[in-house]
This record gives sequence, C-alpha cells and structure tokens, in this order.
Amino acid sequence: MRAVDTAEVLFLVDNATDSLSSNPDFVETEFARHRRRGMRWLSGKCLCCAAHGLSCLITTRTRSASRTLLFDTGPEEWVFERNVVRLGVDLGDVGAVMLSHGHWDHGGAMPRALQMITMGNGGQPVPTYMHPDMFALRATKSGEGQFRPMELVPSVDVLSGNGADVIVTRDEQLLFDETFYVSGEIPRVTRFERGFPGQYRQTAAGSWEPDEIMPDERFVAINVAGKGQVVFTACSHAGLINVLMHARARFQDIPLYGVFGGFHLSGITEPIIPETVEALAQFDLQLISPGHCTGWRAVSALAAAYGERVVPAAVGKTFML
Repeated sequence: MRAVDTAEVLFLVDNATDSLSSNPDFVETEFARHRRRGMRWLSGKCLCCAAHGLSCLITTRTRSASRTLLFDTGPEEWVFERNVVRLGVDLGDVGAVMLSHGHWDHGGAMPRALQMITMGNGGQPVPTYMHPDMFALRATKSGEGQFRPMELVPSVDVLSGNGADVIVTRDEQLLFDETFYVSGEIPRVTRFERGFPGQYRQTAAGSWEPDEIMPDERFVAINVAGKGQVVFTACSHAGLINVLMHARARFQDIPLYGVFGGFHLSGITEPIIPETVEALAQFDLQLISPGHCTGWRAVSALAAAYGERVVPAAVGKTFML
C-alpha cells in the first residue's frame, strides 16, 4: 500500500451531532465548516441530521493526484442528500464506493448516492465494491421467537441501474494506484469477539439459519506518510481487535496510527468492553475515533483509558491527517 501525503475524512452520516465539544487542531466541526463556507446566522436550517448509520468520505492527496472513496452511505436517501448538500460536498469527485457489510443502516442510501455521484461526474460508471454474502435477508429474533427482518441492501441490478459498476468479490483490493486497501474477509482470532450475537439469515429455501459471524464485513485502510496505517471499520461486527490484528498482519511494515468507525460495543456486546479496551493497548494507536454503534459506555471507557487520543466522530466533522 503506497503512502499518501495527506488525508481528509468527512463524516456525512453518523449517530451523533456535536459541534460544542473541544477538538484537536486537526479536526473541524460542522459549525466551523459552515462558518468557513460563509454561514452568517447559526440556524437549524443550515445543519446536518444525525441518524442511526454511518457514511464517510475519505479523500487522499499525493503530489500527482487526489482520490476520494465513499465508505458506506447511511440508512436512507433523505439524510444522506440533506447532509451532502448542507456540507457543500461535490460528489462528482468520488472515484469509488464501498459498502462495508450488508446492513441497511450502511447501505440504504446507495442508489441516491450513486445518482448524485454520476450527476457530478458526467455520467461515468462508479466502481462499487460489494461482498457476495451481503444480499441475503437478515433478521433478529424476539424473546417470543418471532423473526424481525431487516431491510435488504440494494441489489446488483438496482445499483447498476443507478450508475454503479458493481464488483462483487470476497477478495481484497488495492484501489487508486495502490493507495487504498479494501480488505478481504477478516480472520476471527480473539476468543471474546463473537460477531453479531442473535442474528439470522434466510436461506434460499426460505428457512432461517444463524448468521453471527458475518463474513461479508470488510474494512478500508490507507497509509498516511509520517503517521502510518489508518483503518476504517464501519461496525466492527468482526471485532475491533480482529480488524486491527488483520490490518497489522497484512501490512507488517506499516505501523498502525489510527482507527475510525463504529466499534459495536453497545447493547448485547457491552460485556466485552473491558477486554476490548485492554486489548487495544497492543496497537499503540495515536488516534481512536469511535462513532455510530460504539455506544456511550464504550466511548467513556476508551476515553478513560486513552485520554486525548480518543476523538469521537460526529456528523459534519472533518479530520485532516
């Protein structure tokens, strides 16, 4: 994976909005971005909408090129489009889209996102990376034994009809002159990270089978010169520690610098917060940016353990590395 000179990470969708908390100098809040773009009056009519989901725009720059990847799109088109417009983002610069895994809160806005990208790029097809196992119907089970289905992610036909050049693969990929890494399936190594407890998937015959492991989840990584490897993990159903162990093993000559994303340490996975926080120490990360499904208990535990290295994500927030 080739190093880039700089990287910019803009959160288009996240569960939280927070422009009041203090931040390090390399972070710009949503309010600050609006003011920089000319906002004269602070008003709700200017602001983004927080929603349960995740979408971030990752832009890297080298001397010869600027490259942008859209990593997930959030739960639905209204939130995505509203936030993109209010943040003043030109999606025509997006060179590829990657869906991290097959859950509605990450892929629901994909058709509209692709429309907006192709309207900005002159109608050029957009390479869109998907895993073959993310298209099945998924569900959780109630205490009474009833299955509660989740919205499907958009099909290949729907994506293609909205401008995607769909690449369905289990294999890892190097994109944009080998400056972006899209992982393959993540090895499950730790004993305490169990995936998504209680999730099921529907088989071709219409029956339900356990689907806790979620092999379709993948992560993105970049290498920022002078810092190291920065990992983007949307939900960490594979386990945050498993994700980072795989990133470290895959690029042994590039030290880990930071991680962004949802760490899924809320709800049923809260019991593994202490083990996760303790295991994170082995990576000596300089930036830990929890968002989306991490949960407030885990964010508090991470902040207590790692101090100012923890900078939570929020909608409209930009990180400049």
